[in-house]
Amino acid sequence: MNHFNLLLILQTLVDFFEGYFLQQFYGCFFDGRFQKKFWNRMSVVITYVMFQYIKKIFLPTNYRMFYITENLVLTFFFLLFLGLCFYKNVGLLGVFLIVSFMSIQETSRIFTLIFPYIADLPTNMIWRHMENQGLLFVVLIVNGTWLLAYLIRILIMYWSLKSIREHFHEKYFSIHSVELQFLLIPGLTSLCISILLNLIMFRTSEGGGQEFLFDIYPALRLFMPFMLALSLLSILYGIKLFQDMILLNRERSSRVVLENQIKSMQEYIEETKRVQAGIRSMKHDLKNTLAVIMQLIPEEKGNEELYQYLSGFNETMGGLEYRFHSGNTVVDALLNMKYHEIMFSIPDLRLETDGLIFPDSFAIQGYDTGIIVGNALDNAVRACKKLKEEKPEAEVYIKLSSFQKRNMFFLEVENSFNGTLILEKSWEFPVSDKEQGDSHGMGLVNIKYAAEKYHGAVKWEVTGMVFILSVMIKNEQTI
Repeated sequence: MNHFNLLLILQTLVDFFEGYFLQQFYGCFFDGRFQKKFWNRMSVVITYVMFQYIKKIFLPTNYRMFYITENLVLTFFFLLFLGLCFYKNVGLLGVFLIVSFMSIQETSRIFTLIFPYIADLPTNMIWRHMENQGLLFVVLIVNGTWLLAYLIRILIMYWSLKSIREHFHEKYFSIHSVELQFLLIPGLTSLCISILLNLIMFRTSEGGGQEFLFDIYPALRLFMPFMLALSLLSILYGIKLFQDMILLNRERSSRVVLENQIKSMQEYIEETKRVQAGIRSMKHDLKNTLAVIMQLIPEEKGNEELYQYLSGFNETMGGLEYRFHSGNTVVDALLNMKYHEIMFSIPDLRLETDGLIFPDSFAIQGYDTGIIVGNALDNAVRACKKLKEEKPEAEVYIKLSSFQKRNMFFLEVENSFNGTLILEKSWEFPVSDKEQGDSHGMGLVNIKYAAEKYHGAVKWEVTGMVFILSVMIKNEQTI
């Protein structure tokens, strides 16, 4: 096999692998349009290989600025077309993926071109020891060098794209123009470096032949791979920085929400205590007054209607009593308030609180207790509501229970849900809906923050279509 045929076969293999990596890249972020994933993947690979083959026929292979730019622009729009044809919801994130893929592709391609020149030194050393082997050995060395170069090219693409897929956790994050600019800058910089290297890599000598840049400046054999590696790492570290920024902003937002919840809860507790004290006093006086009036009514035929009216009024006063009695004023107020909301939106929901009992000596501050129970209850109600929307005939329930062991207090909230969770590597807690946006999972984070104030922890588990949240807190006064 001559050298030209070998390079042709290697380039065809590279095109196939690039197409395979591309469909993996797209498939990690978007859902395919075909129901059968195999056909969606194969269609992308075959279309990509055909595009590369047709492009090589019609586009010149020289290194002039116009043709280099034309090649990149054509590749960009083809990859965009490929994404729109075979995948759903390709938005601004798709632009970032395309630019990243192209920059990695160009970086690995240039490295393939310069690798034989980098390998000159060890190759020459081997040649000096084996020069008596003749022409066959020279061919083997040259072909082996190019084989290794193309293998390294494939490995660079595989490792780089795999790294992006694994580290870009926020696949459902709504990217806006500012975030897109931040993500695109490293990739566009890498593409500009590739264009520059393509322009200066070869030049025409005074004798009319082509000179390679390494022949003129041998020191570039070490500098250029280092520069390519840096451009590649800038893309990967840009993604990591982007992920860290999202997590930091999310934690800040969560803390702001928690602070607002604590402030509202403190105000609510004080107001509840004031109102409840007034209601208790009023109920006590009214019940005594009603009892006296009913005793004073003579048992005559004309007074039956008045007697029934007063009896009904007395029963109504009794209805003002709390439905739930857990031993904690804040939790009882929350449960009674949420109960009326639940019955309005989900009339057939079963709310079980028989096992929810708080000890007499409970050192956890009222607003922290409210944060934990309130957020847990809100999440459970939201999950049940979503299940009822999807399956109106489904039975839904929320069960709250608690117990104390030594100085540790355990709260468990069990509820029905639709069985679907989205787990993101950068996020500790699951999210039940893509459409919840940046605030998804913050309720659980706020529960965690409140529990950690009392040296506690939060754990969750799923059993079929039942979500179980467990909160453990130390029932001791904190300083």
